[in-house]
Formats: sequence, structure tokens, C-alpha cells
Amino acid sequence: MDDETLISVKNIFILAFILVISFAVISILLRNDSIALAFLGDITSVVIDLLVVLTLFYATIRSAHLGLRVQIAWMIMTVAFMVYAIGDILWAILELGLQQNPFPSVADVFYLTFYPLFALGIYYLARFSFTRSEKLKIFIDMGTVIITVGLIFWTFLIIPTLSSPENLFTTNVSAIYIIGDFLLLLVLLRLLYSKVDENYGSVLFLGMGILVLICTDTIFAFQTLQGTYVSGGLLDTGWILSFVLVGLAAFLQASEEKFDFQRFSQIRVWFQRSNLTPYLPLIWVLIAFTLLIWANDNVITPNLEYIELGVGFIIVLVIIRQVITLNENKNLITAAGKELNYKNKVERVLVESEKRLFDIIDFLPDATFAINSQGKVIAWNRAIEDLTGFKAKDIMGKGNYEYSLPFYGMRRPILIDLVTHSDENIEKHYDSFERNGEVILVETEAPLKGINRTLWGKAVPLYDGNGHINGAIEAIRDITERKNAENEIKSSLKEKNILLQEIHHRVKNNMQIISSLLSLQTKYVDEEEAVNVLKESQNRVKSMAMIHEKLYISKDLAHINFVDYIQSLVKNLFYSYNIENTNIKPIFDVEDITLNMETAVPCGLIMSELVSNSLKYAFPNGMKGEILVSLKTVDDKYELIIRDNGIGLQEDIDFNNLETLGLLLVNNLIEQIDGELTINRSSGTEFKIKFKELEYKERI
Repeated sequence: MDDETLISVKNIFILAFILVISFAVISILLRNDSIALAFLGDITSVVIDLLVVLTLFYATIRSAHLGLRVQIAWMIMTVAFMVYAIGDILWAILELGLQQNPFPSVADVFYLTFYPLFALGIYYLARFSFTRSEKLKIFIDMGTVIITVGLIFWTFLIIPTLSSPENLFTTNVSAIYIIGDFLLLLVLLRLLYSKVDENYGSVLFLGMGILVLICTDTIFAFQTLQGTYVSGGLLDTGWILSFVLVGLAAFLQASEEKFDFQRFSQIRVWFQRSNLTPYLPLIWVLIAFTLLIWANDNVITPNLEYIELGVGFIIVLVIIRQVITLNENKNLITAAGKELNYKNKVERVLVESEKRLFDIIDFLPDATFAINSQGKVIAWNRAIEDLTGFKAKDIMGKGNYEYSLPFYGMRRPILIDLVTHSDENIEKHYDSFERNGEVILVETEAPLKGINRTLWGKAVPLYDGNGHINGAIEAIRDITERKNAENEIKSSLKEKNILLQEIHHRVKNNMQIISSLLSLQTKYVDEEEAVNVLKESQNRVKSMAMIHEKLYISKDLAHINFVDYIQSLVKNLFYSYNIENTNIKPIFDVEDITLNMETAVPCGLIMSELVSNSLKYAFPNGMKGEILVSLKTVDDKYELIIRDNGIGLQEDIDFNNLETLGLLLVNNLIEQIDGELTINRSSGTEFKIKFKELEYKERI
């Protein structure tokens, strides 16, 4: 129901109050004008009836989400008031239009039809869900009330009605009205005892409307017997108020805006559960006896027998109810005894379980203690006595601020934080903090027996039988020696890393010296072939020196990032052969790949040889072109491609029977890394090598 009501609940209550008060005031002012009073009463009743019908229909539509039973209940009540409205219209026509006495008349057919329909709607609305014993007591209480009220009606209404000089038809109609009120009284009692979870306000106002209607009908019966009823008089205010209350109930049912009727609900629950409830039948018995005493002096003998019979039946119902109550009390006492025995047994089991827990804690090798939710120490084992020097007898039962554990110093014990504080509040007190579910792990530096120690703590919550945290338990371990050993290992590892970096640095420097010597040697050699051999050797040394340089500057001393290495290697080769990028352009297609030293050295030499061959032979006479260097991961292998778009490799070169040192070296290096070589001569020359990273070989 997303739509909102057209008027607020507060405003509708104000309008209803003004309407009822205005009608009462006007009827008082017109008390001497019978015609005006009749006109006021008849017209107002019809208007109120139609408004109530519309409101009930509105409640029916908006009750669909509460279930079919509730919607049917409001629909039946809508039909009931439509019937009553027809009766009021006929009454007004007879009284105002035809100037006839409307009682009894055809209007009474509709009035009398209203009572069972309205009662049926209330019956459907009430949800009567109780135990068998509760239902029996409620039915007895309702029967007691009905019989008592019936005796009152019999004495003061039915007997006078049957004894009136009116004709038999009029008498029977009057008696049927009394039966209708009885029917409403019955469903009112059912409504009061029903269980209502939602919209208690609508049920409350329905009950008040029924009660006002019954009272008004009763007074009307008296005034009719005495001949004092005046149409449109002050008594009609009762019917107006009754219908207005029903309309308010329907409006509350339909409205999304709910008033807080909690206090009324509490009064109802208190009435049902209070100790006064068993005495209510006795009160009705007292009323019945009072009626019997009065009737003994004022009622003729045959009618007195009926009253005596009714009082006797009430006494029997009260006795039956008391027997049921005594039996229930007996069962409750038995159940309470069993529950008490079970509670004592559970307490004994808990005490034994707690004792076993403390015995287990006492023999744990780790220093362990436990506290309750108030921070009181409830367990303190032998290991923590040895760790701290505090004896259990001196610390058991003491709270967080009554002692100072030497290994915590000025910090608060984490057990209190675990039970009452957030992770942030715990974390700021300790050097290391970790939570794994409900388990808290911490490390801290603290003085222990005058010596600063490193302590590890593990804390978990303790639960009571209801699943609520009522304490915690912590195990503490002195990990100073372990921490010192870890620090020594870290320090040794750091020293070894520094030493290994220094080794790579010195190897790189030595290779650079060799490269420089080879470069100097070329200046003292005249033969071109000898110069080329020296340059090739120099490039090979540089390719290996660059690997050691990368390892020296890298944080990972076991792997080399080949993206930077390939670019540096190719640029160095271009520089070595005095190649300008305007003639031959290097192209790189390299993934972010790292290789260990066993694989990196032969790969570097392979690339150096193949790129050098392309620079020397693929582009003669200043020919322009491109050299591609690619290294990618394909499936579970690496794929290295060196490709140029130069004049191509000679057809007569047999790669399996090589004489040149460079290609022979490439072939051997490919075998060293267990690679597979594929040569494509279709457009320039392409060397494709697939290989896996070699496993690390341990050094002695």
C-alpha cells in the first residue's frame, strides 16, 4: 500500500469528536421541538451510516495484505452497516414523510438483520488462538458473564416487555432486539479475549462501538417500555457515537499512519494475566446473588424460579473454573519442581564442567588465565605463576584495576578490551595485532621480572549458556628467544644479500674491464676480420656484464626483468656497430617477464649473437629496415623471436653443420636451455626459439 490516506488520523479524530458533541448540543437545544428533533435524528443517522459504510469499504480494500480472513471480516461489517443504513432510511421515510410510527415496521427487518451480520464480521476478525485449558476457562468466563447479563436483561427488560400491554408482534420484535444485543455481547467478549498482533487500535474502537451500541439499545428498551423515548433526543447520541467509533476503527484499519496504543494493549494483557482474572467469575456470582435477593422481593414467583436456576448454573460454572484452576496450579507446581530439579542439575554440571576446565587450564604448558565480564580473574594456571611470579591465591577474584601484571606494564589487559572494546582500541595498545574470527593474536614488548621480553598472546571469548560473552581466556607465551633467533636470521640474510650484490657488482666491473681491454685491442689490430672477432667477443662480455648489473641493482637477486635488459642490450649493440636509428629501427614486443640467472645468461648471449648478425649482414650498403625483438609467454613456454626484413639468410647455410662461431654458439646455447629453433626465410630472416625456464641449480 504505497498510497497515503487523504486525511490524518489526528484530524479524523477531531472531526469525529466535534460531530458527536455538536449532535448532543443541538439535541439539547431542540429538546422542546419534537419535529425538529426527529428530523435531526433521522437525517444525521442516515448521513453517519453512509459515511461509516464508505469508511468500512475503504478498510476492506486496504486490508487485502493482511489476509483473506481479515478482508472478509471487514466486508461483512460493510454489508451489515449498509443494511442498517437502509433501515434508517426507511425509518426516516415513515417518521418524517408518512408521519407514521416507525416501530414496529419494515425498518425493523433491516435493523434485526444488522445484528447477526455485524456479529459475524467481528467473529471473523477475532483470532481465538489459545490452549485447550485456556479456551475452556475463557468459555466458562464468557458463559458466566452472558448468563449474569441475561438474568439482568430478563429481570429488567424481557419480563416487563412480555408483560407490556403492546400486541404480541411488538413484544416479539422487542425481545429479538434484546437477543441481538446478547449476540453482540458474546462477540464483544470473544474480541476482548482474542489475540491481535497488528492494528490493535481498530479492534479497541470496534469493541467500544459495540459496548456503546449495547448500552444505547438497553436504554432505548427501558424508555420504550416507559413511553419516554423521543426520536432525535439525547439518547440518539449513543447510536451516533457507536457508529462513529466503528468508523474510526475502519479508518485506523485503512490508514498507514498508526497511533501508539501500546498502553491500552498493556492494560489488556495485564487484565488477562493479572491475579484479578480468577476473581472475576466470583464478582459476577456476587452480582447474580444481589439480583436474586432483589428479585425475591420484587418479582413474581414463576419468574423467580428462572432467576434461581440461572444463579445456580453460574455457581456450577464458577466451581468448574476453580477446579480447572486448581488442576493448572498443581501442574504448574509439578512443572516448577521439575524445572527446579533440572536447573539444579544443570548448575551441578556447569560447576563440574567449570572445575574440569580450570583443571585443564592449570596443566596447560602455556601461561593461561581467564576473566569474567567484570574483569575478575577466574583462572590462573601454574605456567603463568612461573612466568609472572604472581601466585593464583594472590590474584584470583581481583579485577582489571586492582592489579598490575608486570608483563603489561601500563597497558590494559587485552581480555578487557576483547570483551568491551573495538579492534581499533585493542590495536593501538600493542606492537602487533591480528583477528581471526573471534580469536585475537597480539605481540608486545614488556618487562618481565625486571627484564624486557617479547610476549605473544592469544585471546578468545567465553560464552554463557545463552550464547552471550561473559568473559575471556588468554594464553601467553614468552617468544623472546624465538624473536632473537628470527632477528639473527634476518640480519644474516641481509648480510648475505649485501654480499651477493657486491659479488654481482664486482663481476660486472671485471667484465667491463675485459670489455674495455677488448675495445683497446681493436685499435692495435689492422685486419678487419680480427677487429670483428674482438667486437663480437666484447658484445658477448657486455651482454653477461649487463645481467650482473641488473642483479646488482635489483631487490630480487635471483631473477632479471627482461623488459629493461633487452632494450639496454639492443641499444648497446646499435652503438657498438655505429648503427643509426634512421636506417635500421629496433622494435620491441616484450612482456613483463623475469628469468633466473641460469636461463637469462644464455638468452642474453643468443639475442646478442642474432641481433649482431642482423646488424652486420641483413642490411648492406646503407639499406633501411627493422629488427624485431619479441619475448612472450605462449602456453607454458617462453617464445623468443629475432626477426629482420633484410636480404635474408643464405640458402646454403646448414644450421645443423655450422662453421661460423656466432651461429655455432647460438646453436649450443639453444641446446643448453632445451629450446626448439624454427627459422623462417620467407621475408628477411626470423629466428623463433621456444624454451622453458631452467630450474635453479643449488650452489655449494
